[in-house]
Amino acid sequence: MSPPGLTVDPFRFAREAAQVGRSRPVAGFERLAGALFDSAGALEFSVRGRRDQDGKHWLELSVTGTLTVQCQRCLDALEWVLAVDSLLLLVPEDRELPEQELQEDDWDCLPVGPRLDLLELVEDEALLALPFAPRHDDCCAPSGPDGGRTTSPFAGLARLRKTEGRG
Repeated sequence: MSPPGLTVDPFRFAREAAQVGRSRPVAGFERLAGALFDSAGALEFSVRGRRDQDGKHWLELSVTGTLTVQCQRCLDALEWVLAVDSLLLLVPEDRELPEQELQEDDWDCLPVGPRLDLLELVEDEALLALPFAPRHDDCCAPSGPDGGRTTSPFAGLARLRKTEGRG
């Protein structure tokens, strides 16, 4: 359940150019916390509404924080910096989305009803931004028996092909 003031009428929020900015512990986002290695830390977020000259309603969403995900190679904790900046076009949930709006890369359509839970929106955006297979950059790189990095098996095949071509 959202704290008071974070469930809004999305079109009114945009029309009035309202803005909400908060910090919330990661542990307060149940679905997000369940997808992480550790639920320590907090997310800083802001949501700002606006209406453009064409009468379209928009939400500008920014979410930042450091999340602890699980490295998919060593299975240890990995600090991952979350930085989401989304521009969302509000569309009534019963309206069909025009094809041109679905193909736009600069913003996304957000079908909404009469009420929108901003905390749920923040959590959704954070979940969508999580890396699919996070891993440490250097400590988990494959290494050879002497501790050095191994070369790709395909690089070995390429060398073999070159030497066979000469002979």
